[in-house]
Amino acid sequence: MFRAACSRGCSLRGRNRQYTTATFPTWSTLNHEIPAPSSPAHSKLNNLLASSTSAPNDIWAFYNDVLDVSGPHEIDLSIHQRVLQRCTLSMEQMRKNSRRHYFSMARPVPGHIHEDRFQNIIRNILSTGYTPSREDYHFILGQFAAVGHSIGSMGVYNEMRGNKDCLPNNVTIALVLQSIAHRLGLPERKVDRQETANRAQGLLKQILDDMRSRGIPWTNTNMDLTIRIMKHTSDEENFDTLLKLGYGIDLRYPDRPVLDDQSSALLPFTLHTLNTVINMYGLGGNLSKLVQAFEVLTVPLPHAQKHFSASFEDEDDFGIVPPESSLSFRFPSAEPNTTTYTFLLRQISQHNKAHLARHYLLQAIKHDIEVSRDLRRKVITTPNLEDVQAPRIAINRAMLVPVFGLSNRNKNISLMRWLYDRIPSIIRRKKADILHFSNFIKHLERVGKWPPPPKPKSYHTTRRVPVSTSKDYIDVDGVRWHRADVEDVLAVDPSIQQPVPVYTVKPIDLRLHLRILKTDINDLTVYHGYVQSVLARTIERVKDKLGRRVWRGRNIYLKNVTLVGGTAAHPKSRMKVSKDTWRQIVGYKPKLKTGFARPPSHFHHKVIRHQYWREVKSIREEQAKGSSAGYFTRSGQTSMLKPPGEKGKEC
Repeated sequence: MFRAACSRGCSLRGRNRQYTTATFPTWSTLNHEIPAPSSPAHSKLNNLLASSTSAPNDIWAFYNDVLDVSGPHEIDLSIHQRVLQRCTLSMEQMRKNSRRHYFSMARPVPGHIHEDRFQNIIRNILSTGYTPSREDYHFILGQFAAVGHSIGSMGVYNEMRGNKDCLPNNVTIALVLQSIAHRLGLPERKVDRQETANRAQGLLKQILDDMRSRGIPWTNTNMDLTIRIMKHTSDEENFDTLLKLGYGIDLRYPDRPVLDDQSSALLPFTLHTLNTVINMYGLGGNLSKLVQAFEVLTVPLPHAQKHFSASFEDEDDFGIVPPESSLSFRFPSAEPNTTTYTFLLRQISQHNKAHLARHYLLQAIKHDIEVSRDLRRKVITTPNLEDVQAPRIAINRAMLVPVFGLSNRNKNISLMRWLYDRIPSIIRRKKADILHFSNFIKHLERVGKWPPPPKPKSYHTTRRVPVSTSKDYIDVDGVRWHRADVEDVLAVDPSIQQPVPVYTVKPIDLRLHLRILKTDINDLTVYHGYVQSVLARTIERVKDKLGRRVWRGRNIYLKNVTLVGGTAAHPKSRMKVSKDTWRQIVGYKPKLKTGFARPPSHFHHKVIRHQYWREVKSIREEQAKGSSAGYFTRSGQTSMLKPPGEKGKEC
């Protein structure tokens, strides 16, 4: 009777009893503890976390159901941490959504769509008496860096500073710097740009002050990201200081090491750093330093101390003899690639330096020829293709556009004609490369060495950001934003803090190399036709402009021009010329019956082409019969040999 009553009472009380994870003794086994039964929502949450295909929204929904049933105290710490990493999308997906978000809206609001979820989970962990681990904070910082949420990253950083169990380290600082650099690389309106730059400069100052006060050493990744941020904030003074402290580069004295140099504490100079330095000085408008940095950091100058010490026999005349360690100092340098020349030509062309743009484009073409010849030789002579390094430079359309834009803006016909003459040789060389590598692949197929064996997934050690297949720039409020600037920041791995180069040696992939060559040939072929049309239009406009000055009796500037009959104008002088002389200089053609002063745009049609040349032939025959040099009659009408815009006036 007592046991039955107790059982009935327990059953009645058990209807409203909330079981917890605490254990309790039973009559069957007083020494064995049995956990309280879990709720269906708890079981469903565990099943979702165990599956790799669960949706983040489903995990978050059942996590909230478990909180409503049992509260945060009844959930294990590992469950909170697993939900934190599974309640949002992956960083790669967040990057794609973030770029699409910024490129599609006129004024996007920065932030993370699941920031509230992160805050709630961290608050639940703290309410249970546990402390979030450093990996939990790094996961949140990585999510914020993927979308460029710099303000949220700084808030997480300040929260970690107040927690003695997980103080920020170099990886933490790299993640915060990456979020700041990513935010600066995203497109926005002109009116908001200065505010974003000032905010980023303030956040960077807080991090640098904290690193200095806590004695955190510099790493290659953190230095690289810091320089990227200073490139956008135009802080050239601190930029020069960082170059001096981190890499031992002092552009005021490029042929000698800095005075307070410590070679063991310097960071290796990488290709990322070279491209950032070139872009920094170009955006700042310091063209002399831009050229100096490119020349010194790609081909280091020899030691000045060696030449001075060899020129003087007496030590008193020379002064203090430098120590042997200073003479053995190796100046930082990096081999330029396609991006380096693209940045250099872009900045030089924006400053309207035609001679420098032509010089460095010619240098890039010569460098491309040397790399192409060396690659052909190595592919044939090297037994294993994996030992052949992929080329780091190739002339493409993006490298020619800045130079052509400079010539088009300034109506520099000589530079535009020079560029027009260079493009066919570049196309022919690339076609020769395609023929060479295609024949080499056929040879490998005959000997049974093609296709090569598939590479393991762990073959590529560096992170790769997927390249967008759309256009490579975005126009926002009149400002052109390059997608490569955003993707280049995200390609840096904050977890790699060792002082090693960011770019590793990549072996040649012949199939990929052939696809790149074919793409470049198609782009350059189309672009060559566009340059041809713009060149013809520019020449005609310059002729019309000068012709109107001649018709008004004004002087024009002429070089040494030989006219028909052997007479020569004054070399390189400004003078007045007659209308007949100007006709001979520019080669005006008579106006035809069809109304075309030159072959029409649809000149490729056979009927139009024959009609044009028949009229030209008839006009030349009439001129040869005794018509005057400037005028001739045809069907009782005078010729209209005058520039456009001067209709109705007599010659």
